[in-house]
Amino acid sequence: MKRIFYFLTCLFFLCATPFALAGTPIHDVRLAQYQTDVVRLVAETTEQPDFNVFKLNNPPRLVVDFPNAEFTQTATQKQGLSAAFVNNLRLGNPTPQTCRFVLELPHTNIQESHFLIPPEKGGKWRFVMDLSNMGSSQSTPLAKSAPEKPTFKIKSTITPSKSTALRKKIIVLDPGHGGQDPGAISRSGRFEKDLTLKMAKELRNKLEKAGYRVVMTRDRDVAIPLRKRIDKAHQAKGDLFISIHADSALNTKAKGLSIYTISERASDKEAEALAERENKADIILGLDLGDYQPEVSNILIDLAKRDTMAKSSLYADLVVGEMKKKVKLVPNAHRFAGFVVLKSPNIPSVLLEMGYLSNKEEEKLLQKSSYRAKLAEALTKAVNSYFKNVKE
Repeated sequence: MKRIFYFLTCLFFLCATPFALAGTPIHDVRLAQYQTDVVRLVAETTEQPDFNVFKLNNPPRLVVDFPNAEFTQTATQKQGLSAAFVNNLRLGNPTPQTCRFVLELPHTNIQESHFLIPPEKGGKWRFVMDLSNMGSSQSTPLAKSAPEKPTFKIKSTITPSKSTALRKKIIVLDPGHGGQDPGAISRSGRFEKDLTLKMAKELRNKLEKAGYRVVMTRDRDVAIPLRKRIDKAHQAKGDLFISIHADSALNTKAKGLSIYTISERASDKEAEALAERENKADIILGLDLGDYQPEVSNILIDLAKRDTMAKSSLYADLVVGEMKKKVKLVPNAHRFAGFVVLKSPNIPSVLLEMGYLSNKEEEKLLQKSSYRAKLAEALTKAVNSYFKNVKE
């Protein structure tokens, strides 16, 4: 009798073991287009997942395997999703403890990059993959044969695709104001819009000599709505967005350079007031911002903004480190405010205030090409350091 009891007990635990050792649950899966030629796949898990990514040919497919994982019912209901150039999303289990995503593609010339977003309090891990449609190509095979092992395996927060790492980085420069919006006006009648354009051109020259591709939101005296500036950065597939401004204050003694990154809560009253002034630029152009809908869904914004904000702050800190060697800075030069032009969810963005036009000394400095060249040199060095730290 004892032997039978012992046998049944062992059998129970053997049968129960697969359930006890169940892998990381995949709770939800989303597939959506959020740019003209970009589709994003998102998978939510309660624990940091391992994953393998590889490509198959004939027909073209992109495969993501999650070892030691299991689909929840919510996830399995997403079988058959499609978006733009992704024809179909299939879910499966090549082994009992492996969850597989198969994305069916129309051709081989699809680039991908992926990363993990750590959870906020009580939240979930998010595996995010972006697929870029580079157009049909017969000369870019995904693989000579269909490999059953991944071309790479990672467990990190950011992982580049080879093609992304090799291309020139794209810097979007945004000279503030323009056209009928002059921005700040100095006591001698100098317009902020003119100085920001001169500074942007100076910086463009430095960056291009350093090997970057530069896109300007404006290269002449024209008015560009704030949201259009963001749209231009997205159309250019920018890697970094730098908006250039010059400040003004009632206190004519106020002086110094500062740099801003996005935050819904301003770092101080001065930052809040500055953001409010700059965000009214579109009102001057007769545009109503009240009911603006973001260029992507709120879900995708939430997915991307955490990583983007961290990268924006990294670049801002690098700028402060370079600038303090060369020019005067305001106290706590890296500041935070809710600037409209910094609200791109997936392009690291900063807003540079070169100095105060209300200060006679800084107004004269900003008119000097040699001074602007000094600023451009520091900004370019910070860009170089940024891309050495951020492997994309």
